[in-house]
Amino acid sequence: MSESNDKLAAIQTWINEFRENRIADLDSPNIGLAILDEIADLILVQTPSTPLAQAISDTYVDLERRVEEQSLALTRATTTLKAQITERESAALKLRKAYNDLETHLQEHVTYQSKLNQSLQEQIQEQKRSQALEQEERALTEALRDTLTTIGSTLDLDKILDHILDTVARVAPYDGANVLLVESDLVHMVRQKGYVEQGQDKEWLNRRIPLTRLASLQQLMDIGKPMAIANTASSPLWIGFPDLDWVCSNVIAPIRSNGKVLGFLSLDSATPGFFTQAHAERLQTFADQAAIAIQNARLLDRAKRAAVLAERNRLANELHDTISQTLWSISLITERLPNLWEANNEQGRRSLTTLHQLAQNALAEMRVLLLELHPATLTNKKLGDLIRQAAEITANRTDLNISVQIGQQDPVPPEVHLSLYRVAQESLNNIALHALATHVEIVFNSHAGRIDFSIWDDGVGFDPAKIGPGHLGISIMQDRIQNIGGTIEVDSQKGKWTSINVCWTAPKTPSS
Repeated sequence: MSESNDKLAAIQTWINEFRENRIADLDSPNIGLAILDEIADLILVQTPSTPLAQAISDTYVDLERRVEEQSLALTRATTTLKAQITERESAALKLRKAYNDLETHLQEHVTYQSKLNQSLQEQIQEQKRSQALEQEERALTEALRDTLTTIGSTLDLDKILDHILDTVARVAPYDGANVLLVESDLVHMVRQKGYVEQGQDKEWLNRRIPLTRLASLQQLMDIGKPMAIANTASSPLWIGFPDLDWVCSNVIAPIRSNGKVLGFLSLDSATPGFFTQAHAERLQTFADQAAIAIQNARLLDRAKRAAVLAERNRLANELHDTISQTLWSISLITERLPNLWEANNEQGRRSLTTLHQLAQNALAEMRVLLLELHPATLTNKKLGDLIRQAAEITANRTDLNISVQIGQQDPVPPEVHLSLYRVAQESLNNIALHALATHVEIVFNSHAGRIDFSIWDDGVGFDPAKIGPGHLGISIMQDRIQNIGGTIEVDSQKGKWTSINVCWTAPKTPSS
């Protein structure tokens, strides 16, 4: 009985705790079932008619009901939890799939961006190459333009070649450069730059080396194309010159004209592998310009020699047509003068006067010829005085009535002075030989940097529109005036007159 009471007391305590919700493991069905078993055992041993048994029985029923409710709630909670777990697992799978998809998309995006970046880098590099190429082409164009300007402004070959060596450095930098000319079977270095800075002795630059000793150069002449030698130490084509051991790279281009090699333009570098075939192609352009300058210089030299020969012939003709004829007339008069004086003193006096005039004319013409033989002396006299002197000589020789009006005579440059004097001479000669004129008018004025010169005659004239090869004198006069930057107008009316008007104005100097 004491044991039952103890159990009842324990059950009562549990019930009180249950009511107060102090059972920690209430949600566990095993604990509830165990308590119910104990209550059942206790009921079986108690008298059912006692109030305590009835209370316990009610409590058991209530407890069983609540346990069932808790079991159902627990089952529902478990089902709900399982559904949530399943839903979460499904969400996790979806999240994992989304993550994988995102990672794949991100990888594709990274790959695309990498390709895009690579393409952009290639475009940037291509743009840089294009810009560098454009800068090189611009530098080449400017250098060629400067060289062409120099060629057009001067015929001094040394000056042009020096300018080419200076400008080529803008597109093909070098440590040394030279120009070689082929003279028959010899090679002559005529210009050089940079070797003094390398401590080279300049004496060897003026040597003439037989072409037979430069087999590689002869081979290059046969090829006729530019060539770059990246490393001279390993190339059998490297020619070399004395004391040029420091040269490690070379580029050379033939100077060609009309299929003939006139020489070579060569660049040297102390850096191995410096020059490429691109440098050779650029250098060829400058070599072609050097060929133009060399041809122009040779043509100028031939023209000068031809001009000297023509001037000699002209002076010979002048001596023959004027002084020689005058001296022959003087000789005839002096030969006849003694007999003429004895026969008629008055006629003898007139012959002496004629003889004196002929001698004066011959002396004046000889002075003019002597002046023309020394152009520097010719330009020391005032231009208007020279024109007046030429007119007087022509008048004495031809009996032309020549009127000369000389205004101011401001000094002019020597080349202008000489050209205008030659035009005046040529005009007077043309009138004397072809115009059949009786009267000539000459007007000259030089003032404030402007020259006006005109010559008019009343001769037979000609048609200016039909000036043919026979009028070489007019062509020569036009060339002379154009060369000094002046203007010349030739006008004529056939059977009546001819006029020549020349104007020259000094070039304006840039203001400081």
